[in-house]
Amino acid sequence: MKNHSLMFKSHKVKQSIKDLDTYLANLDECSLVFKNGVKHYLDGSSEEFQEKLKAITSLRDATTELRRNIENEFYSLPMLRENRVDIMQLLELLDKIADLLFKNLWQYEIEVPFFPAELTLNFLKLIEISSLTVEGCLEAAKNYFRDSRHVTDKVHRIYYFEKEVMKEAQSIKRQVFHEMENLKLSQKFHLRYFTLHVEELAEEAVRVADLLSIMVIKQNT
Repeated sequence: MKNHSLMFKSHKVKQSIKDLDTYLANLDECSLVFKNGVKHYLDGSSEEFQEKLKAITSLRDATTELRRNIENEFYSLPMLRENRVDIMQLLELLDKIADLLFKNLWQYEIEVPFFPAELTLNFLKLIEISSLTVEGCLEAAKNYFRDSRHVTDKVHRIYYFEKEVMKEAQSIKRQVFHEMENLKLSQKFHLRYFTLHVEELAEEAVRVADLLSIMVIKQNT
């Protein structure tokens, strides 16, 4: 077994991991801002919604800069040579989540989708479960660099919540197309489109979980 625990405890690596913690904290805040932004949109709180758009834009800029710095730091560390490709791929996948959170929230402002009142609670539930998959992959990523024994538990939770997201999304789409006869077909397609956005977040979280599972296996061989 390779001595990764010592490798991750070197001074330079510990500083890079500290920067990574800040990056993950920003991503977590992006997820919270997205969730609350959608809630404000659905309940018609336009001023609060606009504030969330500004917040997620600022966070997106910060995460982009942090990611570049972290990539440069990790790339310059010779002791991480064997792990470099996996770590860069992990950062790329996490950045995709940040990008989706940013773009998806802005789509509400750009496209102004109509959500029937009877669908609001279902959609908020979908957003909530999806946020748990994102939260799980951020925790798993953080654990990988600190105590990888906890990664597997987090990964299992991500898989579980991703399945719940898909179930809830299917229920919403079925309700829209089978029960809401008063909606135009274009409105139904629009609602399906925004539901798919939320599903995509959970799917990206699963990709992070898959990669982290592989990284843990490599760490123990």
